[in-house]
Amino acid sequence: MPPLPASIRVFPLGEVVLFPETLLPLHIFEPRYRKMLDDALEDDRLIGMVLVSDASAQEPVPIYSVGCAGRIVEHKAIPDGRSLIVLEGTTKFRVTRELATEEPYRVVQPQALYEAPIPAETMRSWRDALHERMVAYVRALGGEEEALERTFEKLRPEGLVNYLSASLPLEILERQSLLECATVEQRYSRLCELLDFKIAEARLGLAGDRGTNS
Repeated sequence: MPPLPASIRVFPLGEVVLFPETLLPLHIFEPRYRKMLDDALEDDRLIGMVLVSDASAQEPVPIYSVGCAGRIVEHKAIPDGRSLIVLEGTTKFRVTRELATEEPYRVVQPQALYEAPIPAETMRSWRDALHERMVAYVRALGGEEEALERTFEKLRPEGLVNYLSASLPLEILERQSLLECATVEQRYSRLCELLDFKIAEARLGLAGDRGTNS
């Protein structure tokens, strides 16, 4: 994971959690975030994604202390001033303090939260366990297993945990809890727990539908 600068621009959103090694498309339209994007493009191309903890609060809205830095890997300017961008998650960080700035957007001092690499053999065993759970989940939902198999074929084992954490239909606080796991191993264990719950939930829902139809 690349090192972080001493300060980072942050983009607080209420329904988005970015994970390392995943891609996040964003539509930038508010003037303050247009300025943030312009400054990032002229500098290090980094934006810190943080989850809003209370959207009903007044500005500046409170945020969770753990977020993830994203590097702008795609940028498409729209003639009216809006932009479409894609961030690639790089390094998790903890907000140590918010910095005073004259900019319209928020800037924080980040503490990088590096995660140790996982041995390839362990990753392969995780892949098998997650594949088994995902097959059970898709079957419980009545989905297409072929699409699942194509997805698993394309994914690198080392990126699988973060990809599933970002892409599965989880509650936003469940997703944040996965990001806040101190290690990838803890994230894998937490993801398995969530998947087991989702499988049981889907099976109960299917059983309920059958009972209603009968």
